[in-house]
Amino acid sequence: MKASPSPFPIFSPRLRALQLPLKSHLLKLTPVTISPCKAASVVPPPPPDFNFKNEILDLSTAAIAETHPELLDLAENGTLVLIKKSQYGPVPPWRSEFVEPEAIWIIGTTHISRESASDVERVVNAVKPDNVVVELCRSRQVLSFFFCPDSCGF
Repeated sequence: MKASPSPFPIFSPRLRALQLPLKSHLLKLTPVTISPCKAASVVPPPPPDFNFKNEILDLSTAAIAETHPELLDLAENGTLVLIKKSQYGPVPPWRSEFVEPEAIWIIGTTHISRESASDVERVVNAVKPDNVVVELCRSRQVLSFFFCPDSCGF
């Protein structure tokens, strides 16, 4: 059985240009050339000697132990990371109206795990954040579109 192709365009890094023929019954349109996005190459990767555990995880675990010791187990196993405002620098002058949060709590989850759901519930109940952002895997994005078309703001 062959897997169905993804409904999302997948661009290869080697792809120079993608040509999409646009057709219409009413208008005669010519093919349009779309170049792949180069935004990913604008943001440089961390230096080769960057060690996430030494640079961020240790500070994060210490901050969580101080502010929310009940979540320390999640910090110690790498599920929960706390990034404080002082770690990511000032607001750029061209975004002066933007207010940066004092802290960003990042929790790693598995979408099929009851344990992950419980971890998220623990963090939200303990931290009581002003905002919660959820990054969904592609399959969950598609499901939310079909099961929540009008009430979810899509």
